[in-house]
Amino acid sequence: MTKLNNHKTVVLALLIIGYISALFIESSQPPLQILGEIKGLDKVAHFLAFTFLGLLMCALSFKLHPRPKIQLFSMPLLIVIVLGILEESYQMLIPGRASEFMDLFADTCGALFAILIANRIAHIMRTKNLIRLD
Repeated sequence: MTKLNNHKTVVLALLIIGYISALFIESSQPPLQILGEIKGLDKVAHFLAFTFLGLLMCALSFKLHPRPKIQLFSMPLLIVIVLGILEESYQMLIPGRASEFMDLFADTCGALFAILIANRIAHIMRTKNLIRLD
């Protein structure tokens, strides 16, 4: 069975697609009131949302190409940054929404953080023999 036909890989890819769809649906709505009330909370929300997306992308990357670690500047990072750019560009078209460079910066920082976390988790799992590189 090829890696793309593996059920877990397909489920993970569908989860990523669903999550990206949810991000864009959320971007289509007016921002939550609380995000404007607490300074910087919107940046934290961007960071966390894109950290989770980055973790999903790293998991898929490890699944498709087993290796000891994901390089900091890698395909998962590139994909998440491109999605951040697309989301910020999309928000410019939505009345009541704004596109900010600092939101994209928070998205990128979240993706970088996800790669660091994913590599640490992979290292721990390898040292405890919970995963193998085939």
